[in-house]
Amino acid sequence: MTGSESPESRTPRRDVLRNRARLVGAARRAFARHGLDAPLEPIATAAGVGNATLYRHFPTRAALWQSVLEDPLLEVTALIEAAVARTDAWEGLVHFLRGLCELEAREEGFTFLMTAPLDGAPRLAELRTGIRDSIGVLVRRAHEQKAIRQDVVESDFAVIILSVAGVIEATRDMDPLAWSRHLGIILDGIRSPSPTPLSSPSSACSELI
Repeated sequence: MTGSESPESRTPRRDVLRNRARLVGAARRAFARHGLDAPLEPIATAAGVGNATLYRHFPTRAALWQSVLEDPLLEVTALIEAAVARTDAWEGLVHFLRGLCELEAREEGFTFLMTAPLDGAPRLAELRTGIRDSIGVLVRRAHEQKAIRQDVVESDFAVIILSVAGVIEATRDMDPLAWSRHLGIILDGIRSPSPTPLSSPSSACSELI
Protein backbone atom coordinates (compact mmCIF):
# COMPACT_ATOMS: atom_id res chain seq x y z
CA MET A 1 0.00 0.00 0.00
CA THR A 2 1.36 3.45 -0.91
CA GLY A 3 1.30 6.40 1.45
CA SER A 4 -1.38 8.14 -0.61
CA GLU A 5 -3.89 5.28 -0.26
CA SER A 6 -6.63 5.48 2.36
CA PRO A 7 -9.42 3.15 3.53
CA GLU A 8 -11.85 5.24 1.47
CA SER A 9 -9.83 4.70 -1.72
CA ARG A 10 -10.00 0.93 -1.20
CA THR A 11 -13.78 0.81 -0.66
CA PRO A 12 -14.75 0.84 -4.35
CA ARG A 13 -12.56 -2.20 -4.91
CA ARG A 14 -14.37 -4.07 -2.16
CA ASP A 15 -17.68 -3.04 -3.71
CA VAL A 16 -16.56 -4.33 -7.10
CA LEU A 17 -15.61 -7.71 -5.65
CA ARG A 18 -18.84 -7.92 -3.66
CA ASN A 19 -20.97 -7.07 -6.68
CA ARG A 20 -19.18 -9.62 -8.82
CA ALA A 21 -19.69 -12.33 -6.20
CA ARG A 22 -23.39 -11.46 -5.95
CA LEU A 23 -23.77 -11.62 -9.73
CA VAL A 24 -22.07 -15.01 -9.92
CA GLY A 25 -24.27 -16.38 -7.14
CA ALA A 26 -27.45 -15.04 -8.74
CA ALA A 27 -26.39 -16.39 -12.14
CA ARG A 28 -25.66 -19.84 -10.69
CA ARG A 29 -29.15 -20.02 -9.22
CA ALA A 30 -30.82 -18.71 -12.38
CA PHE A 31 -28.90 -21.05 -14.68
CA ALA A 32 -29.67 -24.03 -12.46
CA ARG A 33 -33.40 -23.28 -12.60
CA HIS A 34 -33.80 -21.99 -16.14
CA GLY A 35 -30.75 -23.13 -18.10
CA LEU A 36 -27.89 -21.16 -19.60
CA ASP A 37 -30.30 -19.05 -21.68
CA ALA A 38 -31.93 -17.59 -18.58
CA PRO A 39 -32.59 -13.83 -19.02
CA LEU A 40 -29.80 -11.68 -17.65
CA GLU A 41 -31.77 -8.71 -16.34
CA PRO A 42 -33.41 -10.70 -13.50
CA ILE A 43 -29.92 -11.91 -12.54
CA ALA A 44 -28.81 -8.30 -12.06
CA THR A 45 -31.95 -7.57 -10.05
CA ALA A 46 -31.42 -10.62 -7.83
CA ALA A 47 -27.83 -9.51 -7.22
CA GLY A 48 -29.01 -6.03 -6.21
CA VAL A 49 -27.21 -4.23 -9.04
CA GLY A 50 -28.16 -2.58 -12.30
CA ASN A 51 -27.82 -4.01 -15.80
CA ALA A 52 -24.87 -1.71 -16.47
CA THR A 53 -22.95 -3.25 -13.57
CA LEU A 54 -23.70 -6.75 -14.84
CA TYR A 55 -22.41 -5.96 -18.33
CA ARG A 56 -19.38 -4.15 -16.95
CA HIS A 57 -18.36 -7.34 -15.14
CA PHE A 58 -19.55 -9.74 -17.84
CA PRO A 59 -19.69 -8.16 -21.31
CA THR A 60 -21.04 -11.38 -22.86
CA ARG A 61 -23.30 -14.20 -21.73
CA ALA A 62 -20.42 -16.62 -22.29
CA ALA A 63 -18.28 -14.66 -19.83
CA LEU A 64 -20.95 -15.14 -17.19
CA TRP A 65 -21.17 -18.85 -18.02
CA GLN A 66 -17.43 -19.15 -17.47
CA SER A 67 -17.59 -17.45 -14.09
CA VAL A 68 -20.25 -19.94 -12.96
CA LEU A 69 -19.03 -23.17 -14.54
CA GLU A 70 -15.25 -23.05 -14.80
CA ASP A 71 -14.47 -23.93 -11.17
CA PRO A 72 -16.97 -26.84 -11.01
CA LEU A 73 -15.68 -28.16 -14.34
CA LEU A 74 -12.12 -27.97 -13.02
CA GLU A 75 -13.30 -29.94 -9.97
CA VAL A 76 -14.82 -32.58 -12.25
CA THR A 77 -11.60 -32.64 -14.28
CA ALA A 78 -9.60 -33.37 -11.14
CA LEU A 79 -12.15 -36.02 -10.18
CA ILE A 80 -11.98 -37.85 -13.50
CA GLU A 81 -8.17 -37.66 -13.56
CA ALA A 82 -8.07 -39.30 -10.14
CA ALA A 83 -10.49 -41.96 -11.39
CA VAL A 84 -8.37 -42.70 -14.48
CA ALA A 85 -5.28 -42.96 -12.29
CA ARG A 86 -6.76 -45.93 -10.42
CA THR A 87 -5.55 -49.33 -11.58
CA ASP A 88 -8.95 -50.94 -11.05
CA ALA A 89 -11.31 -49.59 -13.71
CA TRP A 90 -14.45 -50.40 -11.70
CA GLU A 91 -13.16 -48.52 -8.68
CA GLY A 92 -12.35 -45.61 -10.98
CA LEU A 93 -15.88 -45.52 -12.40
CA VAL A 94 -17.47 -45.66 -8.97
CA HIS A 95 -15.12 -42.96 -7.67
CA PHE A 96 -16.04 -40.68 -10.56
CA LEU A 97 -19.80 -41.24 -10.53
CA ARG A 98 -20.16 -40.87 -6.77
CA GLY A 99 -17.94 -37.79 -6.73
CA LEU A 100 -19.92 -36.19 -9.55
CA CYS A 101 -23.20 -36.89 -7.78
CA GLU A 102 -21.85 -35.37 -4.57
CA LEU A 103 -20.95 -32.25 -6.56
CA GLU A 104 -24.47 -32.11 -8.01
CA ALA A 105 -25.89 -32.45 -4.50
CA ARG A 106 -23.89 -29.35 -3.51
CA GLU A 107 -24.30 -27.37 -6.74
CA GLU A 108 -27.99 -27.61 -7.64
CA GLY A 109 -28.53 -28.01 -11.38
CA PHE A 110 -24.85 -28.33 -12.22
CA THR A 111 -25.16 -31.66 -14.05
CA PHE A 112 -27.86 -30.33 -16.34
CA LEU A 113 -25.68 -27.33 -17.15
CA MET A 114 -22.82 -29.68 -18.02
CA THR A 115 -24.91 -31.07 -20.87
CA ALA A 116 -26.01 -27.69 -22.24
CA PRO A 117 -24.55 -26.16 -25.44
CA LEU A 118 -21.54 -23.96 -24.69
CA ASP A 119 -21.28 -21.99 -27.93
CA GLY A 120 -19.02 -18.99 -27.48
CA ALA A 121 -17.30 -20.41 -24.39
CA PRO A 122 -14.30 -22.33 -25.80
CA ARG A 123 -12.59 -22.72 -22.43
CA LEU A 124 -15.63 -24.45 -20.94
CA ALA A 125 -16.14 -26.56 -24.05
CA GLU A 126 -12.50 -27.65 -23.87
CA LEU A 127 -12.85 -28.70 -20.24
CA ARG A 128 -16.04 -30.64 -20.95
CA THR A 129 -14.48 -32.38 -23.95
CA GLY A 130 -11.58 -33.47 -21.76
CA ILE A 131 -14.01 -34.89 -19.21
CA ARG A 132 -15.91 -36.80 -21.88
CA ASP A 133 -12.70 -38.19 -23.36
CA SER A 134 -11.62 -39.40 -19.93
CA ILE A 135 -14.98 -41.08 -19.35
CA GLY A 136 -14.36 -42.92 -22.61
CA VAL A 137 -11.00 -44.09 -21.28
CA LEU A 138 -12.63 -45.38 -18.09
CA VAL A 139 -15.32 -47.25 -20.01
CA ARG A 140 -12.84 -48.88 -22.39
CA ARG A 141 -10.65 -50.00 -19.49
CA ALA A 142 -13.69 -51.35 -17.67
CA HIS A 143 -14.54 -53.44 -20.74
CA GLU A 144 -10.96 -54.66 -21.03
CA GLN A 145 -11.02 -55.73 -17.37
CA LYS A 146 -14.51 -57.24 -17.80
CA ALA A 147 -15.71 -55.04 -14.95
CA ILE A 148 -18.90 -53.90 -16.71
CA ARG A 149 -21.38 -55.48 -19.07
CA GLN A 150 -20.13 -55.54 -22.64
CA ASP A 151 -23.35 -53.95 -23.91
CA VAL A 152 -22.86 -50.85 -21.73
CA VAL A 153 -21.49 -48.01 -23.87
CA GLU A 154 -19.99 -44.61 -23.16
CA SER A 155 -23.21 -42.71 -23.95
CA ASP A 156 -25.01 -44.69 -21.24
CA PHE A 157 -23.09 -42.73 -18.63
CA ALA A 158 -24.59 -39.42 -19.70
CA VAL A 159 -28.03 -40.93 -19.09
CA ILE A 160 -26.91 -42.39 -15.75
CA ILE A 161 -25.57 -39.02 -14.61
CA LEU A 162 -28.73 -37.18 -15.65
CA SER A 163 -30.90 -39.84 -14.01
CA VAL A 164 -29.17 -39.47 -10.66
CA ALA A 165 -29.27 -35.68 -10.98
CA GLY A 166 -33.04 -35.92 -11.37
CA VAL A 167 -33.30 -38.00 -8.19
CA ILE A 168 -31.11 -35.50 -6.33
CA GLU A 169 -33.40 -32.65 -7.36
CA ALA A 170 -36.61 -34.56 -6.56
CA THR A 171 -35.50 -35.75 -3.11
CA ARG A 172 -33.31 -32.85 -2.01
CA ASP A 173 -35.68 -31.64 0.70
CA MET A 174 -36.98 -35.01 1.93
CA ASP A 175 -33.81 -37.13 1.86
CA PRO A 176 -30.61 -35.49 0.58
CA LEU A 177 -28.83 -38.88 0.37
CA ALA A 178 -31.54 -40.83 -1.47
CA TRP A 179 -29.49 -40.55 -4.67
CA SER A 180 -26.82 -42.86 -3.22
CA ARG A 181 -29.18 -45.84 -3.17
CA HIS A 182 -30.42 -45.03 -6.66
CA LEU A 183 -26.85 -44.89 -7.93
CA GLY A 184 -26.09 -48.19 -6.20
CA ILE A 185 -28.93 -49.87 -8.08
CA ILE A 186 -27.66 -48.46 -11.37
CA LEU A 187 -24.11 -49.58 -10.67
CA ASP A 188 -25.28 -53.11 -9.99
CA GLY A 189 -27.15 -53.00 -13.27
CA ILE A 190 -24.00 -52.34 -15.27
CA ARG A 191 -21.53 -54.36 -13.20
CA SER A 192 -20.09 -57.72 -14.13
CA PRO A 193 -20.13 -60.23 -12.59
CA SER A 194 -21.23 -59.67 -8.95
CA PRO A 195 -23.30 -56.90 -7.33
CA THR A 196 -22.39 -54.82 -4.30
CA PRO A 197 -24.48 -54.20 -1.14
CA LEU A 198 -26.97 -51.31 -1.32
CA SER A 199 -27.42 -48.59 1.25
CA SER A 200 -30.63 -48.61 3.31
CA PRO A 201 -33.83 -47.69 1.45
CA SER A 202 -35.45 -44.32 2.15
CA SER A 203 -38.94 -44.44 3.67
CA ALA A 204 -39.47 -40.80 2.71
CA CYS A 205 -39.09 -41.59 -0.98
CA SER A 206 -42.02 -44.02 -0.83
CA GLU A 207 -44.25 -40.92 -0.87
CA LEU A 208 -43.16 -40.14 -4.44
CA ILE A 209 -45.26 -42.92 -5.98
